[in-house]
Amino acid sequence: MNKFYVALLLVFAADVLQAQSPGGVSTNLSVWLKADNSSTLSPTTGSLNSWTYSNNGSNSYTAAAGQQPTVAANTFNFLPSIAFNGTQFMSGPAGASAPIPAGQMNYSVFAVWSSTTASGGANERIWVQRPNSNAFDNSGDGAALWVYPSGGPTYGDQAEIGPGFTYGVYFAPAYNTPILTYAPNTPYISEMNLLNAGTDDLELMDQTNYATGPGVTTTSPAGATATRNLSNGANLLGARSTSTAPFDEPFFGNLAELIIYSGNVTPAQRSAIFSYLSIKYGIPLGGDYVSSAGTAIWESALNGNWGSGATNFNYNHFVFGLGLDNGSGLSTTQSNSLSTGSGSGSGQSGLGNIVLSNPGSLTDQGFMLVGSNNQGFAETTTNLPSSSPVGAKRLATQWLVQNTGSVGTVDLSFDFTGITTTGTIGTSSDFALAVDNDGDGDFTTGTPSVYAPNSWNGNVANFTGVSINGSKRVVLSILSNSNNTPLPVNWVNFTGRANGPDVDLNWTVSANENARVYDVQRSADGSSDFTSIGKVTNDANVKSYGFVEANAGPGTHYYRVLETDQDGKSIYSKIVSVNMSGSDFGVRLLNNPVVNGMDAQLEITAANSGNASVEIWALGGTRVATMMQNFPNGTSKIRLPMANLASGTYAVKIRVNDVTQTVQIVKL
Repeated sequence: MNKFYVALLLVFAADVLQAQSPGGVSTNLSVWLKADNSSTLSPTTGSLNSWTYSNNGSNSYTAAAGQQPTVAANTFNFLPSIAFNGTQFMSGPAGASAPIPAGQMNYSVFAVWSSTTASGGANERIWVQRPNSNAFDNSGDGAALWVYPSGGPTYGDQAEIGPGFTYGVYFAPAYNTPILTYAPNTPYISEMNLLNAGTDDLELMDQTNYATGPGVTTTSPAGATATRNLSNGANLLGARSTSTAPFDEPFFGNLAELIIYSGNVTPAQRSAIFSYLSIKYGIPLGGDYVSSAGTAIWESALNGNWGSGATNFNYNHFVFGLGLDNGSGLSTTQSNSLSTGSGSGSGQSGLGNIVLSNPGSLTDQGFMLVGSNNQGFAETTTNLPSSSPVGAKRLATQWLVQNTGSVGTVDLSFDFTGITTTGTIGTSSDFALAVDNDGDGDFTTGTPSVYAPNSWNGNVANFTGVSINGSKRVVLSILSNSNNTPLPVNWVNFTGRANGPDVDLNWTVSANENARVYDVQRSADGSSDFTSIGKVTNDANVKSYGFVEANAGPGTHYYRVLETDQDGKSIYSKIVSVNMSGSDFGVRLLNNPVVNGMDAQLEITAANSGNASVEIWALGGTRVATMMQNFPNGTSKIRLPMANLASGTYAVKIRVNDVTQTVQIVKL
């Protein structure tokens, strides 16, 4: 009896797998290649020998030794692709087993791909069905996903009707304007839908015109003298023909998924397929998303004008999300938008990349899609949760979440790289994720939930176990100065100078109503071992303060002030140095803080030319860089290599002869 149940379960599982199809569209499905389906790749890493159809286990594309493309990890939204470098191709079933029957002139081809070839490069073929695998031959008709860098650059279908070529299938009826263009190293979801109507019978679509509808052109442009009659002698990936090396029109780029129907798809079927591919690969669409069951899971018209009335926004930017759709074989449990992030989930600087992962209870037909209102990342004090402390701030951009079915709690990360905030990156108490549970985008009403980061990975804040699917729609916001406000004080200035055997320290503050005491601290090297040398009590009516260290002793001394307010919050001043031996040179920072990806610049003013030893120290006491710099008399500039340093605060020591000066610099 137990064996009977096991056998029945296996039969049921096989039926479920067999029923899967892109977007749930199975009619006329002839080829379905998926780079993420490890059961169809041999081997699953390195050079690829064979790539089996996901919809038909008896058909495969194969590659000979030395001509195999490679399996490339984390190409699109944490998923692999098959990478071609111009010397590789794969051959698939032809003749009666070709993707499209001979002579049939209606079909639809979908693909997820990117090309590394820039404008003006050589032509490429991602996939082709044609008369044979030989070199240049235009004796019969073909179909191809063809990349044309010199014409736009553009791409589409090429029919290859002799005696001339119907290049017009890429262009509007005037045959001089590309319908679709591409950018190198950019992922595309593309479709070619040939209707076999002779005139206006080729529909071309990708994510750039998904919202408005396909571009349409004809396969019988002026000058064509032959009737199309599709041949089936060859079925290739990565090249137009392969009899000679280098191959004819080889492909340079990545192919993650290829779907071929030996017939047309309807507009509704097209939407389901595009939605499946978009969620899977993190490539945003501009219109509605639907599941394989036909359920609307992102409603672009509503989400394009969503809010409480006074604060409506268009949230149809950078859409991505999680979903489980058994009808499509879709199981996306980790995702970011490739408009703001990358194939590995790392963010693009200044774009606030979000990664969703680890859904707690994802069930079939469960989806969580997220779109941005794209308002930038300047800080604002408007539309804050009522529980926020006085003076709190948030980033201007908000995100709308549309939920369908069951997803459960999720982990969410936000990348602050390239974004300037009042809060200190890496300090969890300075930031929070606010969730507007009633979904109208008005954080001043209802009861928003607020989550502090559980951890940090460099500039990336990680929020664990976030509930953002309590209703059909919720709105997210990032608080960028959530608890560290009001600040204990605002530091206006802090200076130190030698006065005979003493050191005079002076500082000016503002907004010091809540400040309690100033602790003056000194260090021998400016990067560690600061010790207290005295305290000054705050007076809310006084903005300027001073402290004298008597008989400081010879050498260079480093000072900072730690302010502590009434409720225990504290903040440091910058570090200043005082050389008790006198100095014939001065140092000034020209850019502080330093934005990620840039170097710092110092200005040195010296009475005489000489050599400077420059060291960069992390505040933990580790020297991270050193260099020697020649400088003339007068004023000159030194560039400090900080582009590759992690975000944080550093002490920069400049030593000339026996005199050292130190400045503190912040790297964002």
